[in-house]
Amino acid sequence: MKTLHVAIIGSHGLYANYGGWDQLVNNLAEKHNPNVHYTIYNSRESQKHESYPIGVNVIHLPWKASGAEGMIYDLFSIIQAFWKADVLLLLGVQGMPILFLLLFFRKIRVIGNVGGVEWERPKFNILAKLYLKFCFNLAMRISDVVILDNKHYAKFLPRKYRAEVSFIPYGGVIDQSLEINQTLLQKYPFLGTTYYLSVSRSISDNQVMELCDYFADRSENLVMISNFSRSDYGKSILKKHGGRSNLILIDGLYKKDELDLIRVSCRAYIHTHTLCGTAPSLVEMIMSRRPIISVDIPQNRFTMDGTGFFYKNFSDIDRVLDEETDLDHLVNDPTIMERYEWSTIIRQYESLYDNDRGRR
Repeated sequence: MKTLHVAIIGSHGLYANYGGWDQLVNNLAEKHNPNVHYTIYNSRESQKHESYPIGVNVIHLPWKASGAEGMIYDLFSIIQAFWKADVLLLLGVQGMPILFLLLFFRKIRVIGNVGGVEWERPKFNILAKLYLKFCFNLAMRISDVVILDNKHYAKFLPRKYRAEVSFIPYGGVIDQSLEINQTLLQKYPFLGTTYYLSVSRSISDNQVMELCDYFADRSENLVMISNFSRSDYGKSILKKHGGRSNLILIDGLYKKDELDLIRVSCRAYIHTHTLCGTAPSLVEMIMSRRPIISVDIPQNRFTMDGTGFFYKNFSDIDRVLDEETDLDHLVNDPTIMERYEWSTIIRQYESLYDNDRGRR
């Protein structure tokens, strides 16, 4: 395999901790084939490090990766990388219009991870939704490969498109060797109790408020980890439920060893994402080998291979909490864990880079 220079555009950057794309970037950079060299664009919110993996070049830009600045961040990254890289790996496709124009001047391999059906999220206004759907359809026409992280998204493909479609989920890894000690018990007293766990961003389609409302009327402990303080929606949850003794609201936790221990120690995990594809937080719980209770949508059934407990309404969870003492049957089948191993996913990504695969 010849040396390929791949530019990764659209995430917060290398060693950021904001979501699934950032974990993907970290693993691609740390475990890459020696014949793959990466240029990774980092937003101004990502900290600079003294050193990076061999074969990885990091460029820091003065913009955020999200919001209005995120558009500038993506466009500038694309324009700069276009003239130097062999392959553009776009995490998010909102920069497709400028790429469409640039492709008149130079042939370059384009791989776009669309990140789901973003135009369905309620946080976007009608103009933003129209633009995001336009970019999705444009990506299907001008990309060499479009990556979907969940097979459910195949239903959104346009009737005609020229891109190769590849289904690659996010990965996950959990350290099962961690043990609860006195220091961690002082920091997280709930580790010495029976508790249910949920991890998600504070956005309305993740139903964080509804889950907290449900547990507010019950006696069981819920540990809810979210970026509460980063949105008005999250702050409203802290205001409403912050004083309840059985609701442990953790405002952001990015220490993976501590998060892993909290995951493997819970009685069961409750997954509430309604518009995600293969949600990274759900993958991490599959790898944690803990019982999973999930909102019943096609994406989550694909991710879990139909195993676990699925609820339509929060009241459906009563049956699990009130009637079942042994939840081991809600642990996902271990045979599906291989598909979420990072080594498998990195091989899948790197197999897409070679131009010899041709253009459709």
